[in-house]
Amino acid sequence: MSYSATNEAKSILATRTYSKASHQHLNDFAERYTRLALAIGQHDEHYVDAYFGPRTWQDEAYWQPIADLRLQYEEGNLVLAALGEKNLDAELRGRYCFLDKQWSSIGAYLDLLEGENVSFDEEARRLYDTAVAEFPLAELQSIHQELNRLLPGEGALASRFSEFKLAYIVPKDKAPAVFSAAVDKARELTKKQFTLPEHESCEVEYVNDKVWTAYNWYKGNYHSLIQLNQDQPLTIERYLELATHEGYPGHHVFNALQEQLLVKEKGWLEYSIYPLYSPISYLAEGSANYALQLLMTPDEIVSFESDVLMPLAGLDADLTLLHQVFACIKRLGYFENHVSKLLTDNQIDLKEAARLLVDDALYTPSRAEQRARFFDQNRAYIINYSLGEDAVAAWVESGTDDKAMRWERFEALLSRPRSASAMKVIR
Repeated sequence: MSYSATNEAKSILATRTYSKASHQHLNDFAERYTRLALAIGQHDEHYVDAYFGPRTWQDEAYWQPIADLRLQYEEGNLVLAALGEKNLDAELRGRYCFLDKQWSSIGAYLDLLEGENVSFDEEARRLYDTAVAEFPLAELQSIHQELNRLLPGEGALASRFSEFKLAYIVPKDKAPAVFSAAVDKARELTKKQFTLPEHESCEVEYVNDKVWTAYNWYKGNYHSLIQLNQDQPLTIERYLELATHEGYPGHHVFNALQEQLLVKEKGWLEYSIYPLYSPISYLAEGSANYALQLLMTPDEIVSFESDVLMPLAGLDADLTLLHQVFACIKRLGYFENHVSKLLTDNQIDLKEAARLLVDDALYTPSRAEQRARFFDQNRAYIINYSLGEDAVAAWVESGTDDKAMRWERFEALLSRPRSASAMKVIR
């Protein structure tokens, strides 16, 4: 252990009962955490999803051997232990707990970088602070039975599903108009609930050859670049889902509120960096997935799609049936967790993962291959969508049917992120 880390720990132990000193110690540790995350990003281009902290910290980040990063992590453990939680007031205790969870995930990610064999379940616990229940295969049968009832025609379920979707696929040349209208509507409705930062904005770009369908790249200063992947055709209901997930009140608002309220107003620079493979992703993806059901009722969604999006896409089909079918399809997200677990734990290979997605999740072969590559790249990250959404819904809706109260709880969650275990304690 380095002399400087030991001295820093002794200094903290001598002064930690004083609130002002505790603030400064946490600020110092936030810098330590941010700089280490930036250094890890030199090993994995996907690790730092967003950064809008001091430019000098980013400029000074450089490639270092993992052994050196491990030493920095262990030194940080000493400092964090000295900081402690007991002697902090409520506000600083919440800040400490966030840093503690995020810091712990760095140790887990260093294990992955070093080639340690980490199971899917262990990765979920150590990176995202949550446990994963086994997927009951009887649930898969139940979903298939419901789809068999809903989908018209005869023959194999996968073929009928593919045929059914054709009436709802947005032509590629119509995608920009449809997605822009969806983003505009989501922003309009979100602004009725939140006071968004002045001059916030989202830019949209259409791309190809990605393992994901859409992505929000938060650039700082309340600006996001949303990329929509054009590799696979999208059905009409996906456009409003993606507009709310990537934009309003999803990822864009999540990042913008943290930048405004925590980074700029409080100076808590740990929130200026978003390590993708860390506990904050559980809330980030969960809140983004939950965003649409908070923003609009099912009837309002169908009405907007029918009156605005369908004409823009040049489509005319039964939207009520579409949403019934895709409510079943969404339940297959838990089966996708199961497939990703099998792949991560080396029980199947990419080819078999794609086959399961075709046969049981009803993907087209090309989409299944793309999705399997996403699992291979991101491993246990997939749980953040389904389990994260469940946790956010439970926290926001706990004890109230009042829409205004739910919006308040949702905003509080976005403005002051909590990890999975903290959400379980509070709700």
